[in-house]
Amino acid sequence: MKKVLALLSGAIVLVACSSDDSSSSSVDPIFSQPYTELASLDELVGGKYAYVGNKIGDRKVGLVHETNECKTKDYLVAHRTGAVLDSLSYNNYGRNVSGNSETCMSIFEFPRIVRNMELKSSGQLKADVTDDYIEVTTRDIVDKDGNIEVEIIKTRKRKTHYPGTLEIGFQAGYLRIEDHLSNYKRLNGEKVYLYFKKM
Repeated sequence: MKKVLALLSGAIVLVACSSDDSSSSSVDPIFSQPYTELASLDELVGGKYAYVGNKIGDRKVGLVHETNECKTKDYLVAHRTGAVLDSLSYNNYGRNVSGNSETCMSIFEFPRIVRNMELKSSGQLKADVTDDYIEVTTRDIVDKDGNIEVEIIKTRKRKTHYPGTLEIGFQAGYLRIEDHLSNYKRLNGEKVYLYFKKM
């Protein structure tokens, strides 16, 4: 009797494992959904969008879980002045380990900005993705007593991270944007998409 139960238990485990294996190769539940290209910048509602996950190359869409505290802090903001969409800003967080302490910190000095946006055709957003940074310089100043003091000058500057076209639209209830916003480094020129949900 014990041998029969052991065999049945083994068979159940084997079937469960094989069904898990087949489900892992099944259709992507998000990327397989209909994709609607953004037809007008007016379709993009102003405000904050929570980062929910990404798709890298042939892999399935990976959704952020609450256990990944840093990635749950990522968000996108659609900035509008009245009816005009001015820019998008992306706040990207990562783990910072110092000694025994671990914190989530912004990866960029300032949020990465998508500006100079123009929808060239449905789903094709021509834009400049830029990084702002602080340039620190010094100069010597002679005070009234003839002493030399060093003045620190901080200037906010901007450099272009990516000038080009981003695919943008909606899929499975999420805003989908081609990733030239995050710090992800492509390995083989694969397509990468970020997914956001309006907050």
